[in-house]
Amino acid sequence: MDEPINAAARLKNMRNPVLQQARSLKKRRVRDETHLFRIEGHREIDRALEAGVDIRCVIYCDTLPRFTRSEETLKRLKAQLDASTYATSSSVFSNLSQWQNPDGLLVIAEQPSIALTDFKVDTNGVFLVIDGVEKPGNLGSMFRTADATGCSGILISDPVVDLFNPNVIRASLGTVFTMPSALASSARVAEWLGKKDLRIVSCSPHATQSYLDASLDAKCAIVIGSEKDGLNESWIEQSDTIVRLPNAGYADSLNAAMAANAMLFEAYRQRQDPAQSK
Repeated sequence: MDEPINAAARLKNMRNPVLQQARSLKKRRVRDETHLFRIEGHREIDRALEAGVDIRCVIYCDTLPRFTRSEETLKRLKAQLDASTYATSSSVFSNLSQWQNPDGLLVIAEQPSIALTDFKVDTNGVFLVIDGVEKPGNLGSMFRTADATGCSGILISDPVVDLFNPNVIRASLGTVFTMPSALASSARVAEWLGKKDLRIVSCSPHATQSYLDASLDAKCAIVIGSEKDGLNESWIEQSDTIVRLPNAGYADSLNAAMAANAMLFEAYRQRQDPAQSK
């Protein structure tokens, strides 16, 4: 007979060391020092399980109204892992949670390696290079779009935002764990692209060529710049092609995530219909 999900003793006091650690991991400084991070939400945790992320600790609350969404994920965690599992009261979990109306499930995990030296992917596809993006929600959204369009991998050059920021994880729906990715300086990323013979296609509002006239179907890297400063000049200089998105309005540029969205879906369209690719 299956173990009841409420079998664990309940942690009722936020002074408990396990709960203190989970709360402290909301801060980037603590994540950087410990190489641990927190994942909250059943969909995000499911993706982490699929990707083989090393989960150290599970915290849940089965009395929250939305916990029914997390029951199956908790069962998988218990069946697949030997991680410590703790139950809490609803008031404690709500205090611990990053979100309003939480699903009642949170894990602490070890940060997976995201070094460029570990980036092993087929280089015949389409890659996304994200340069200096500052907003966690935009970064997570780009991962989600890359996942939807069959992107081969993501390279984050001169990273500003922490990939393990809870807002990145949530905006990506956990695809930060399943999409191959790496962090490095822009110089290292450009060097890697050159060694793999990947064409660099940069997106800039100052370009004259439309993105619809560029070849994006294979062996290329689409480069998107930051929201604040746009594309780094070094990427402009190293690009094989520079393209622009249409803009009939007053704003001088699009949101970085929206620009990535348009470019990646055009790349996807070209792969589906090679006869129409440029």
